[in-house]
Amino acid sequence: MLGMQEWLYRASNARADSSTTQDVADNFGFICRNAFADVAHAQMIANVAKVDFGDVIHLYFVDGEGGRSLGAYRVVGPHRHPRGALFGAAVPKTKLRTVADDQLREQLRSDYAVDPRVGEFCGWPVVRDEHPSPSYVRDLFVGRNTLVPR
Repeated sequence: MLGMQEWLYRASNARADSSTTQDVADNFGFICRNAFADVAHAQMIANVAKVDFGDVIHLYFVDGEGGRSLGAYRVVGPHRHPRGALFGAAVPKTKLRTVADDQLREQLRSDYAVDPRVGEFCGWPVVRDEHPSPSYVRDLFVGRNTLVPR
């Protein structure tokens, strides 16, 4: 696919555990990701605004035992998503969407935090993708970045 970018995204057990992260990605087609780190700063989290429709996100889960791949997912708009009604408004300047569905909101509530500036749960609508993901090594991620281009 022309212009398709691959991303590596590192989720951690600071919030949801690996099975919850995988469950939300596979059953709801959603990767939870805030646009902003805190209310006071208008600057977005690094690289979030650069992810585009058609891009592939390689999802990893990292905890005290290291990291592992949870698979690859393609970012799609709600109209191309099998459960598009789950999603609400776009977060300006991003392909992130708010969550419009009560069942998904309930699923996220115990394990995730709403975006501090948007005031809603946010993330990417995704579908499973067949791209093989690189094995996890810490060096894939520079510094504290959780989202990096492949």
